Amino acid sequence: MKRLIAFVAGLALVPLVGLAPQAEAIGAGTCTISGTIAFEPPTGPYLRGVWTIRPGAIDCKGVYKGVDYFIGQGPFTGSGTYTVLPSGTGTCIHQIGEGSVDYTFVTNGGWYRLTEKSEFVLAGAGKFATPSMNGSFVIPPPYEGDCITTPVTRATFVAQVLLAR
Repeated sequence: MKRLIAFVAGLALVPLVGLAPQAEAIGAGTCTISGTIAFEPPTGPYLRGVWTIRPGAIDCKGVYKGVDYFIGQGPFTGSGTYTVLPSGTGTCIHQIGEGSVDYTFVTNGGWYRLTEKSEFVLAGAGKFATPSMNGSFVIPPPYEGDCITTPVTRATFVAQVLLAR
């Protein structure tokens, strides 16, 4: 009976096999990303600035390439630009940004490094997205900068994301 159920389940997945690019890995899991994010103060009429993440770390639970499972923490870095959003609440760090992130998964089958485009929206808490990951993050105080007399230039962040690759 178990073999019949496995066979039927396998047949149900056959149409999906052709949809995935052959060279791409398949993976699913949950990840915690943490690190330090630095903001160069915004300039110009559109209040655009630069952000960088260094150092950072990613730690996932789940599978990668269909057979490898995550076994540890890897490095996570990133950089890009952001635009300051108007704030009606009196709190700081209201931004929308884009750029790229570079990270390494540690699995029982080896290390896998990826570089992906990223986007975020931040207003106290934020949403983070890449082609493979979607989730939320927070930048809790204390910050370097106070949002009143000096802009925030450095902070610690923590993100919880779902990985689907």
